[in-house]
Formats: sequence, structure tokens, C-alpha cells
Amino acid sequence: MKSCVVIVGRPNVGKSTLFNRLLKKRQAIVADTPGVTRDRLFAELEVEDKECLLVDTGGLVFCVEDQLQKDVGRQTRAAVDEADIILFLLDGQSGVSAEDGELARYLRRSGKPILWVVNKCESPHVRLSSVDFYALGMEHIFHISAEHGEGIATLKEALAELLPSVEEDVEKKSEDELIRVSVVGKPNVGKSSLLNHLVGSDRLTINARPGTTVDSVELSLVNNQQSYLFLDTAGLRRRARVHEKVESLSNVATLRAIDFARIVVLMIDAVSGITDQDLQISALAHEKGKAVIYVFNKIDLLSSGKRKFLADLKEDLAERLFGIRRPVMVELSVKSGQGLQRIFPTIKALYEVYSRRVGTGELNRWLSKVVTAHQHPLIYRRPLKFYFMTQVRSAPPTFVVFANIIKGIKPSYVRYLENKIIEHFGFYGVPVKIHFRKREGRGKKG
Repeated sequence: MKSCVVIVGRPNVGKSTLFNRLLKKRQAIVADTPGVTRDRLFAELEVEDKECLLVDTGGLVFCVEDQLQKDVGRQTRAAVDEADIILFLLDGQSGVSAEDGELARYLRRSGKPILWVVNKCESPHVRLSSVDFYALGMEHIFHISAEHGEGIATLKEALAELLPSVEEDVEKKSEDELIRVSVVGKPNVGKSSLLNHLVGSDRLTINARPGTTVDSVELSLVNNQQSYLFLDTAGLRRRARVHEKVESLSNVATLRAIDFARIVVLMIDAVSGITDQDLQISALAHEKGKAVIYVFNKIDLLSSGKRKFLADLKEDLAERLFGIRRPVMVELSVKSGQGLQRIFPTIKALYEVYSRRVGTGELNRWLSKVVTAHQHPLIYRRPLKFYFMTQVRSAPPTFVVFANIIKGIKPSYVRYLENKIIEHFGFYGVPVKIHFRKREGRGKKG
């Protein structure tokens, strides 16, 4: 089991900046706004050939009345409970505060090893004045600048000394056995609530305010011996409504989550209906070759008359989705629990289709039949000939056809081939890609 290293501190002391600096990549959202990180963020970190799980947390402040901050504090305290090592981050520029003292006493009571880190020590003046932090009772202070990278090497050396030696995990799941799923959709549509139900705990911060989840949060789950990696993402906002830097960056986090996942769960408000934003997310996922499950949430709020409205919505969605036959749709209510039992079986069934492979011989027998049934018109007075077809990858199903001509193939004929391959091999609900490569006939060079 990898050690868990948790970064803890007051809001806006630079926790996410340190998180990114240690990882040497931008994973957490960073902005000059207190409280940007609201859920725990996880990432694997390697330090001097030793591995650990690095956790970024929201700012912890005691005796606050704001409900959202209380939720964030609950998540941070849960992270401290799970920690093996704590990086207590302090703000060298603002100096020692009463909140720092209270937080230091709280962390000491955990009994966990603590590295006391004073951030924002870019200038010699700040470094000299940071001696005031010794009043909190620590024996050694690490002076760093997470923004500029100063002192990070020394901090990593100290962290490596606390980490145990790396042990081989013989039971580690291979990449192919793990189904990566990202949960996306507009703000406040129920994404975090759905994942809380699936994991069986209040693992994510839930709040009625749209946009509570700002970063992408990973959750590893196992259901019926199948491993899943879920990503809860920030709701995409309309570009015209993105006024703050935080909201703009959270859009980027959602796009990255779609890139990372293989199955995208697009949650749609069944009461509000399908919006252009929902269709834009769907189009983006399809463009990137992801399989999408369309989840209509909040069906418990639909009256009997509204049920016809939902049926019309689903029919309209199926007609507006380009390149997807029989899109996979699920109706549920996270609040009432209705339909939730369908989530895991639906994901697994769609993934089996998404990762399906077809033998080359079977493919070419199919190709011969469909081309004979409907031939392509002449291209520059020459007949189009298909010599060979093979599947070059799965997830998404991707095929290459070798032909004598590749320029001038009509898009309508490509759609014909895609529709036929979906119907014959059952690639319903997933994007299918067909590419063409030029190959001369026998007896000719090239």
C-alpha cells in the first residue's frame, strides 16, 4: 500500500501550487482566490525511487459559519485521518496567525509525521521573518517558494526519508482491466451526488450552489470484480458566463477529464431538458472517440404529464446525435434512488461494445457484401476499389480500408459504411471511425 501524503493549510497559502510543483505538472487549479480547491485531489508522486499518493485539500478554517467551508473542512479532516505524512503549509508573507496555531494543535493530535513548510519565501526579508513560525512548536522549518520552485528539492529529500521502500504490487490491475469513466455535465446537475451514491459515502463535497466541484476528483471503485476509475468534474459553464479565472480553468479540467476517460457519463437535467451545452459536451466526447451514456437525472420531479416530455427529449436527442446509432440512455433520480442500479451494468455493457474487436477475415467478407450491394460512384472516371480492411484499434473501434483512390470518396458513402458496420457487428452507442489508405493494385508499384 502506498503511503498517503496530505498537504494541509489555511485557504490561499499555496497548497495547490505546491501540489502542482511536486508533480511537475498542472493538475490542480491555481488562482488568487481563497477556497479554489474544495474536494481532495489525488495523484501518484515518485520521490527518489519511492512512491506515494499525494493529496491536495481545501483550506481548513475552524469556527466558520459558511456551510460550504464547513463541507470543505470535513473533507480536509477526512484526508488528515487517511494520511501517513502531513505537509503543513504556512504563508510566509502573511506571517503567523491564530488560525495557524489552532491548525497546528489539531495536526499534532493526529500523531502523524509532519513536515512544517513555510511558503512564499521568495525574498530574504520573508525568510528572516519566518522565524516567528517557531512559536508554533516545530523543530525544523522548510522554506520554499512553490511558485518559483525554491527549496522544493530539499523538501522532497526530507519527504523521501519518511517514505518506506517501494514494494512491488503483484496484484496491480493492468490498464486494460480498468474502465475509466468521467462524469460530466452542467453545474448542479447531480454529478457529485451520483458518485457519492456509487462509492457508498459522502466522499465528495455536496452543496446546492452551482459549481461546488471545481477540480476533477478521481475515485477508484470495484463492482462485481470489475475495476473502475471515476472522475467527477466541474460543470462546464457557458463561455459568456465565465467571468472568473477559476471558472475558466475548471472548464479546462472538464475537457481534460473527457480526454482521460473512455466512458463519459453525461448527466442531463430531466426537468430543464437538453441544452445546447449538453449537445456541445456530447459532440466533444464523440469527436474525441469516447463512448457516452446519457443520464437523465431528477426524474422524481417529473409529473405524469412530464413523462411524455422526457420521452420526446430522448427521441429528439437520438435524432440530433451525429454518428451514433441507438445512444445509450438511462433515466434515474439520484435523490430517490430510482434507476441507480442500472449504472454499473450499463457502463460495463457499453464498454464491452466499445472495446470489441472483429477478425480481419470476417471484416473483409462483410466489406465485399456491402460494396457489392451499393457501389461508390466513379471518381475522376475511375472505379473505387477496396482491397483490404482491418481493425487497427478498439476503444473506439477504428478501421482502415486500403483502396486505389482515397481523394474524392464521398462523405455519404463513408456514413453508409459506418452505419452498415454498426448494424452488422452491433457497435450501437459508440463512435466508429473508418480511415482510408492508398494502395495500388497487384502488379503495380507502390
